[in-house]
Amino acid sequence: MSQVLSIAPFRRTLCAAAIMAIGVPAMAQQQVAGMRFEEEFLAIGGNQPRADLSIFAFGNRVLPGTYAVEVTVNGQAVGRSTIRFQDVPGKADAVPCLTRGALNTWGVNVEAFAALAGVADDACVDLVESIPEATVSYDAGQLALSLGIPQAAMKRSARGAIDPVRWDKGITAAMLDYQLNFARQGGEHQSERLNPFATPQSVFDANLLSNRVQRDAQRNTMFAGLRGGFNMGDWRFRHYSTYNRDSNGNGRWQAVTTTLQRDLPSIQGQLQIGDGTTPGNFFDSVSFRGVQIGTDEAMLPDSQQGYAPTIRGIAQTNARVTVRQGGYVIYSSFVAPGPFVIDDLYPTSSSGDLEVTVTEADGRESKYIQAFSAVPTLLREGTWRYSATLGKYRSVFGHSTSYVGNAYLPDLRTSWTQWQQSQSARTEPAFVQATLARGLGDDYTVYGGFMASSRYQSLLAGVGRNLRAFGALSIDLSTARTTTPARLFAGIDGGDATYSGQSVRFLYAKSFVDSGTNFRVAGYRYSTSGYRTFEEAMDMQALQPSETLHSRRNELRFEVAQQIGDWGSLFASARQQSYWDTRTKDRLVQFGWSGNYKQFGYNVFYNRSVYQDRRATSQLMFTLSIPLGGGNANAQYSVSRDREGRSTQQVGLYGAVLEDRRLNYSVTASHASEQGGGGSIGAGYLAPMGRFDIGHSQGRGYRQTTFGMAGGLLVYGGGVTWSQPLGETVALALVPQARGVGFDSRVGVMTDRTGLAVIPNLSPYRLNRLALRTQDLGETMEVKSAATELVPTRGAVVLAKFETSVGYRLMLTLSDRDGRPLPFGARIENEAAQEVGIVGPDGRAYVTGAGQSGRLAVRWGTRATDQCTVDYRLPDEAKPPPIREFVGRCAVAADAVSSKGQGTEAGRRAPGG
Repeated sequence: MSQVLSIAPFRRTLCAAAIMAIGVPAMAQQQVAGMRFEEEFLAIGGNQPRADLSIFAFGNRVLPGTYAVEVTVNGQAVGRSTIRFQDVPGKADAVPCLTRGALNTWGVNVEAFAALAGVADDACVDLVESIPEATVSYDAGQLALSLGIPQAAMKRSARGAIDPVRWDKGITAAMLDYQLNFARQGGEHQSERLNPFATPQSVFDANLLSNRVQRDAQRNTMFAGLRGGFNMGDWRFRHYSTYNRDSNGNGRWQAVTTTLQRDLPSIQGQLQIGDGTTPGNFFDSVSFRGVQIGTDEAMLPDSQQGYAPTIRGIAQTNARVTVRQGGYVIYSSFVAPGPFVIDDLYPTSSSGDLEVTVTEADGRESKYIQAFSAVPTLLREGTWRYSATLGKYRSVFGHSTSYVGNAYLPDLRTSWTQWQQSQSARTEPAFVQATLARGLGDDYTVYGGFMASSRYQSLLAGVGRNLRAFGALSIDLSTARTTTPARLFAGIDGGDATYSGQSVRFLYAKSFVDSGTNFRVAGYRYSTSGYRTFEEAMDMQALQPSETLHSRRNELRFEVAQQIGDWGSLFASARQQSYWDTRTKDRLVQFGWSGNYKQFGYNVFYNRSVYQDRRATSQLMFTLSIPLGGGNANAQYSVSRDREGRSTQQVGLYGAVLEDRRLNYSVTASHASEQGGGGSIGAGYLAPMGRFDIGHSQGRGYRQTTFGMAGGLLVYGGGVTWSQPLGETVALALVPQARGVGFDSRVGVMTDRTGLAVIPNLSPYRLNRLALRTQDLGETMEVKSAATELVPTRGAVVLAKFETSVGYRLMLTLSDRDGRPLPFGARIENEAAQEVGIVGPDGRAYVTGAGQSGRLAVRWGTRATDQCTVDYRLPDEAKPPPIREFVGRCAVAADAVSSKGQGTEAGRRAPGG
């Protein structure tokens, strides 16, 4: 007997673990005969009453109720759904109510089965009986419902496609996205670049006329970008403006775009009214103000998407990189010294050359043209791409992608300006453009389009084919007719001149999987002397008699990437464009090689560019980096050399701190062959309310201090919330009563004092998973589900709600009115009939989400006498422990009142309670 008693506590521990593991409802496979538990076993080592274990006779029971479960179909997650489990005669476990509407949402082809087609969307159906070979299983431990559906019973869709039924258009809201970059420059190099006769534009500018000997003048530059708008239903209104101020104090506001758009899901398209750009996959992209309807490829699965442009370059100092497209500034930011990569351009069009300007801290500038063209995509059989635009051409005076030579004489400028103003109808005419592409059988795609205005007409037709092992090729032919004034001299027309020509374009792409080679784009265009693009034709309308527009003759673009085993990766790109009636050519060649050797990382980058008739520039840079401090910091050495033989060496320290690396820093020291020594220091912080950057660089003859900030503001029915830069599509997360809670993979994002947080940069028409960092919830906060999934439409503000409960964690010691421990395995429910715990050995139980006071119900059987209630009240404490203890007696209904006082008194005597 002594041996039995000595091992009883160990056995009771095993029983406690077994019983508590089955406290959550679960579905198990049915057994032929019920399992009988030996209840006497629970009484070993004490006189404790026994709970009714018959409900577990057929395994872990699924009790009726509603549960939020993760649903998978054929092994692929389709999101979290609230499923009702109900009793079915003849079955011991409750079964999930699978409705026709839910099955349809999950991709089941319900119309193909008679048992499903004729029932209401909210009616429960027997999936196994309705679809042969279908299976249903439920894992309550993981709250996971798994469905197995034969592929023939699923809707046909591309890989990665999400049913439009799940798209969320979001709530009504207004938003503002802002960006501000400020730089203060000084030094001898800056003074030499000043105009002594310029009128000061602000209180920061020095008046050089008052002190001609001043050599250390201060100058400020600034860039501001504002993107605002509002959402109402399916409609999205957006306005984007920029402000640019140069070092001479000349500032200019530009209204880049004002648009009103909405989704057209039935045709996988977008309707856009206002300012925009035409698609650039067939014709060159141009800016317009009008109406456009076209395919939105983001609505298509990832497998049918194209690629985005990437800009690379080299900065010698803390430089400002400005990107223009069509004459408008679409991107501006400061970069650290060394190679830089810009791969987060805000989408403005699908094609159109990008003009990249790198302005160094000492005032030096370098420019080059980055080709940006979308290759016509081969389409699957039976699919379409379309676009139709009707509007007015928008141009920026003084900007042209063509080469204009033979500059006019100074004494003609006044008459030229007057004449040009009278020609606005010619330089910005109304036009119409339409394109259409169709995927045919045998891997063929045909496409075509037209473009027409009062003084320009063009037709295009082309065909593409997947050559399989030989890559993909497309060929198209376009013809154009341009009418332009034949001026004798400034302000006097000599009639109209007509130019006609053709252009042939070849596009090729190929990936060699075995060798790791990838030809991203290879294109070639050949045009006759009379061919003009629409933008060239509009430039010709504004030419002076002494000017000549040299239209494009041919163009070659090439880009290749190669993986070289353990030696890293290699990429190269080249572009050359020539013009008619001139030897001037534009060239850009870039080469890069990057890799790792043990813990060392290395990079070699070469850049050579020739822009129109300017002198060629070239740069070669080598970079070596070494990780420090477990990967949170790294030291870097770089050396560069340009065409003139000037060299620069630089050593720097880069890193990030704080738990989510939201604070980054950089310290560099450099030496240039001409400028001498210099250095820079910078830091950036990603806060819940925005991004903040500061930097300073200084060398011989120059110094520059920069400051940048960016953020967002969201206005909705519940108030106003500040955030990080919003981007295009956002989520508004609501975590009631939870302050300072972060989100996984969202650096710096936290809930404010009201429990709200804005999650920026969601992917439209894609599954976006938001997960709370549960370690931030604190001791008294519980969340029902810490993750949710959203599928927003483009530009939407979607609401993500998290159910939370604020309460204490309690360790209870419960007994009946006679002082005996409550039965082992009894269930504990709160006032909302939700199970919050289970009784263990000696009447001990762990409960979460408890309030300052309340009533708990304890059930251990099906009879009325197999249940009781206990009232509790916790004393107020300045610093309560993480787990509070409470000792109380559980009373049946007849003496619940009298037991209440006993429980409260016991609670006062309990340790920690």
